[in-house]
Amino acid sequence: ASFMAQAELKSMDDASMSDVTGQAGISIAGNFSGSIGNVAYVDDGNKLNLSGITMTGFAIADANPLTVDVIDDNGTQKLAIGLPAMTGTVTVADINIGGNYAGSTLTGGTSIGGLAISNINMGGSQVRVWGH
Repeated sequence: ASFMAQAELKSMDDASMSDVTGQAGISIAGNFSGSIGNVAYVDDGNKLNLSGITMTGFAIADANPLTVDVIDDNGTQKLAIGLPAMTGTVTVADINIGGNYAGSTLTGGTSIGGLAISNINMGGSQVRVWGH
């Protein structure tokens, strides 16, 4: 039988549970990419369409992972998310004034080109989350 099949679970009372601690946090690494078909900004019936949006090249190495920890910040327990150095590119293939997006296709409107934002780096940033 496997190790897990031989494990025995035992119940614990609240006093015993209060003495239990876990790992210091978790680490997350990997390669991340994605796409968005269209984002439309509409104001008084006028549209600005951003189509063919892609996010590429966002890699988080095992040696420098995203970290999630619980910290004590002046008596307040907070979830701290540490962002590692990672760079990537966000590309908007088509920016159109007007037009309609349906069935994965943008029709009509006037093209004003595209946009690429490169070398986005959030390294060293920390996000803290807590209840209030």
